[in-house]
Amino acid sequence: MLEVRALAETCGVLLTEEDVTWAMAQFDAFTPDSTASMQRDLAAGRKSELEDQNGTICRLAAQAGIAVPVHATIYRSMALLESLRSA
Repeated sequence: MLEVRALAETCGVLLTEEDVTWAMAQFDAFTPDSTASMQRDLAAGRKSELEDQNGTICRLAAQAGIAVPVHATIYRSMALLESLRSA
């Protein structure tokens, strides 16, 4: 979320500390057995929202010259998994 916040600010969108806290609270509320829709899509052999979610963050960050190492790692790892599923 800190990467998203920094990117948003670069793009002229204000995300407050409260916004980040609220978003993180949503993640913290998940139970240990929760799965993300992207995880369920990959497990079922379906195309995920990777490009729309992490891919967009990575592309916008590259255009803005902002480093997003967490999102870049997630994107590369998940893209590899997705490519293996479609191979």
